[in-house]
Amino acid sequence: MYIKSRQLLWFFAFFLVFELNIYLSNDMIMPAMLVIVDEFQADQKFIPLSLSLYLLGGSSLQIFLGPLADYIGKRKLVLTGNTLFLLATLTVPFATSIEQFLAVRFVQGMGCCFIFVGYAMIHELFDDMAAVKLSSILSSTTILAPLAGPILGSAILSQLDWRYVFFLSGLLALLSLLGLFKCMPQMAVTRPRLDAGAIVRSYARIFGNGRFMFGMFTAGLATVPLTAWIGFSPIFVLQEMGASYATYIALQCAILSGFVLSSIAIQRLRQDFPLVSLLRMGGLVAAAGMLGAGAGRHHVDVFAACMFVYSIGFGLFNGALIRSAITASKESLTLTTAAMSLLYCVYLSAWLQLYNVLCQRFGYALETYALLNLPVILIIVACLLIFTRGMAGRRGSEVLLPQR
Repeated sequence: MYIKSRQLLWFFAFFLVFELNIYLSNDMIMPAMLVIVDEFQADQKFIPLSLSLYLLGGSSLQIFLGPLADYIGKRKLVLTGNTLFLLATLTVPFATSIEQFLAVRFVQGMGCCFIFVGYAMIHELFDDMAAVKLSSILSSTTILAPLAGPILGSAILSQLDWRYVFFLSGLLALLSLLGLFKCMPQMAVTRPRLDAGAIVRSYARIFGNGRFMFGMFTAGLATVPLTAWIGFSPIFVLQEMGASYATYIALQCAILSGFVLSSIAIQRLRQDFPLVSLLRMGGLVAAAGMLGAGAGRHHVDVFAACMFVYSIGFGLFNGALIRSAITASKESLTLTTAAMSLLYCVYLSAWLQLYNVLCQRFGYALETYALLNLPVILIIVACLLIFTRGMAGRRGSEVLLPQR
């Protein structure tokens, strides 16, 4: 199948807007969560719970969407997901209680379920090097959104009601929907018979693949510290520290911009750069940053600088880890990326709630969060070392191959 490069470029651009908006919608509202729980007369525990439910919504459909993607086509599924996200986003402002707010946020999070379909298209349409680079750009949206989100959200809140955050997100969702409808490639649809038994056996082989499961566990765990920071920072900074929105934004930028810088650095790698080197180098940088953040937890500037280093290390190994994990399975790439997305969201939600429980027990404070991260980084480094040992002598997914 031949696809004009310009069309392919526009497809990636509008898909990037779709994914960025999904994360941006969550991060723009985070500065307003204290206002929202006050308006609905709810407890502050609902602030991280809102993020957890959003993530759980993003893990609720993938296992069903995987087979459908091969049957009805990936293009239709991505457009359906964008439409669902648009409708849910425009419904959130009309919530009249915290229960309604959380319920619609869960449905809104379902838009995340369709992201993996676009990722599968990218892995099918591009070779290894291009796929890693584009995946790195897409992955950077999870960090770019927390950088831009608080700024946009705070700007809106300074002039308007929090509901306008979702009106802006709705406009972006409409833009991506129209762009994808016009530019998304129409890939061949084989329409295989939906054999439930075969699908179950395929998923069983995917979830039974030790390398895939271990890689996704490691990838999910490595994302937890930054995700927890996004979920808890309004409480840490705005409430416990009594800081201003400007300080909140500055800390977000300082801590999370390292991921963006590492993503830019990855774009400049040579074609044959081994993924195992990215994994090991990134793991060491991340460990140094996280340990430093734990030691400097009583000094906000030191803590932020060290978390910046962690986000650099995380950005270096994250894309390579995911690529190595999903290519470990020989099953359908669509089903494999569906399983990947499911596990990723479940791990994030579970660990985030564990952080929430422990912070409730020991106090919502920056020091508590920093100490919780210390055993987590030790597990991450151990997992990366074990994972890279299994890459010796392997080819394909462990090397950035020359473009064909």
